[in-house]
Amino acid sequence: MHHPIFVQAVRLPPTYGVGDIVRRLGQEQHGTRARSLAWQLAYIRDLIAQARFPQPLPLPVRDRATGTRTLSADVHRGSRWPRHLVDQWFEDLLPPGAAAADIAEQRAGEAIMDERARALGLHMIDGGAA
Repeated sequence: MHHPIFVQAVRLPPTYGVGDIVRRLGQEQHGTRARSLAWQLAYIRDLIAQARFPQPLPLPVRDRATGTRTLSADVHRGSRWPRHLVDQWFEDLLPPGAAAADIAEQRAGEAIMDERARALGLHMIDGGAA
């Protein structure tokens, strides 16, 4: 059986949608019932107004009466948020030092992987001293 030494990195989309945010906040259900889209949109609008949650990227919206398209910064079904801004907002909710512990843990893991790669005779090509 073939096992690759390096697992391919997972590519995350650069943005989050409404459902992604509501799930990350643990608010996708009320009891056993799924939250309605109207509730989800209102919840995110409240987060923006009251909890300094990031604004969504401008979204082109068509006016039904005139047919003209304008960019809207309001929260809509198709709204998207830059991943890094949402991640930063969540990190700012952590107590001081929690993010530093995560960074230290990541660096320790990287050191272990580097040592294992050296033991296998592997070395970095692009980002390190080869």
